[in-house]
Amino acid sequence: MTAAAPRSSEARAAREHERREHFMRVAARVFREAGLAGATMEDVAAAAGVTKVVLYRRFASKDRLIRAIFEETVQRLAAAHGDPWHGYGAGTRRSLEAARAFEDGFILLARDGRPHPDYRAYHETIRARTAKRLVALLWFPERHPPRPVSQTLLDLALEPMVSFCNDALIHWVQHGDPAQDDQYVRWSGTMIRAWRGQAAELLGLDPLVQDWPFESENDAPLT
Repeated sequence: MTAAAPRSSEARAAREHERREHFMRVAARVFREAGLAGATMEDVAAAAGVTKVVLYRRFASKDRLIRAIFEETVQRLAAAHGDPWHGYGAGTRRSLEAARAFEDGFILLARDGRPHPDYRAYHETIRARTAKRLVALLWFPERHPPRPVSQTLLDLALEPMVSFCNDALIHWVQHGDPAQDDQYVRWSGTMIRAWRGQAAELLGLDPLVQDWPFESENDAPLT
């Protein structure tokens, strides 16, 4: 009996986790279709096929539900970049896979979370993570810059590319054909490789000792 109790508790926790995720997916779709201001908790409950009471047991308010969706989106994108860098396009591919796996939440955060003062911090978290990855790439395989650089020039190099990486991904998830994801990854990797060389020149870094390959030699060619 003692051994069975923890297993039963774990099973209940797993079911509850799945149920919360299901409600978040339904809510993200409803909010994406109607907008954050236009959709209500009643709309979400109806779409999920449950009563408001069941929904409110998991999420105390509409704001709490929205924040849960955005937190899930940010966590999925963060988890996608736990592996070492393997080449140009690797980070893009993992970001794309994470975004497609929670697509409504990702688009909702990009479209409605970015301009909303209550939720903008979630979008800024994604931008900050992108900037951190790009900085690491500039000096890869070194862990830290070998010497100080101008913060003004570093910001000048980073900000446009951070916007490019995030906005291009948003556009592709919304409008791109999943069958052509490999082409998008290759194209994005090509842009990042070109940026890396130009940013190194702007910052007065030593010439790159070697360039780095694309993630896979099997990536589809650009068309």
